[in-house]
Amino acid sequence: MNPEATINILRVPVGIYTMDTLLARIEDLIAAPGCAVAYGVNAHVTNLTYHNPEFLEALCQADLLYPDGASLILASRLLGGHLPEKLTTTDIWPRLCELAVERGYRFFLLGGEPGLAERAAGQARRQYPGLNLVGTHHGYFDFRDESLAAEINAARPDVLWVGMGDPRQVLWAAAWRQQLEVSLVLTCGGMFKIVAGELERLSPQWRQKGLEWAYRLWQEPGTWRRYLLGLPLFGMRVLAQSVRGEQPPAKSTGEPSVG
Repeated sequence: MNPEATINILRVPVGIYTMDTLLARIEDLIAAPGCAVAYGVNAHVTNLTYHNPEFLEALCQADLLYPDGASLILASRLLGGHLPEKLTTTDIWPRLCELAVERGYRFFLLGGEPGLAERAAGQARRQYPGLNLVGTHHGYFDFRDESLAAEINAARPDVLWVGMGDPRQVLWAAAWRQQLEVSLVLTCGGMFKIVAGELERLSPQWRQKGLEWAYRLWQEPGTWRRYLLGLPLFGMRVLAQSVRGEQPPAKSTGEPSVG
């Protein structure tokens, strides 16, 4: 399987990866010069692109897009492709933490309400002794704040985890990547609450059945529009794409970027 193959899901070129090939791609991006950006794609993300062309453009210019949701796996099959597994960012986190301890990667956590990133960092240090977390910052800042980029650059992280929700986290990363002296920006939505131990995940056997969204809805009822309205809308849009026959077979880009 070529790790640079993609499948077009509602105009978004989602990369075809297993966890192992995804981690290898992430390590390649960390080792490469410049600042790369990587985003997880789910039903909510693709729905947002219909009302925000700038968001869609930012996604298509990413260096890495991966399927962060069971709905993407089902959509790929309906469209005649095959995404081998759901690659939730909260499952990538522990694997990358282990690699960071081994390789010496430096992490910076950006996002959440004041204090959340610090609590997540503290828990991560306890869980992964030797993990080098070089800085944290909350997500309540002015989009044009130049001092934030300077603070991040001064800490010299290899991976900048940005947890501010979409589309804000992607649009910020796209706007500032040229000014950031980091190897990789990896967006992670609300993951810091899970890392800090303030939000529980569904058990692995139920996550494999694609029911993590229901558990998230139960814990955070305010997300009901995203799931109860967004998932059926996503399904109808994918069905319409399938009927129109717009999905070509999975292809290799032959280039570092999926955009």
